[in-house]
Amino acid sequence: MEKKQEETKCCECCGKAMQRKRFNGRLEDLSVFMRRRFCSLSCANTRTDLTKHGYSWRARKHLKKKCEACGYARALQAHHIDQDNSNNEPENIQTLCKHCHDFWHTTAKRIGKMVAGRMPRLA
Repeated sequence: MEKKQEETKCCECCGKAMQRKRFNGRLEDLSVFMRRRFCSLSCANTRTDLTKHGYSWRARKHLKKKCEACGYARALQAHHIDQDNSNNEPENIQTLCKHCHDFWHTTAKRIGKMVAGRMPRLA
């Protein structure tokens, strides 16, 4: 039986040469090895570019317990005051419920504002 030629692969994150792993003395399947993109879990979990969903996920860490406009405690969303989703500084995040968030962006769009800004507290 002829041995298959092993291709050399490099990790997409750190560039280190990867080898097939051994599990309980058995060599990793070649097709599994060829699909692998990273040398370790730490490299796989290192993200340099985030999607819109990734940025909003990070922004949720700064959410308060209630909507800052109406006080509702459910369906909370992170509103970026400067409309830059990658700017997740706590002072740029305003906690709004879904209703207030949608209302604020719709109102800003209707009056022609490019950046909605901070929504004021409702009386």
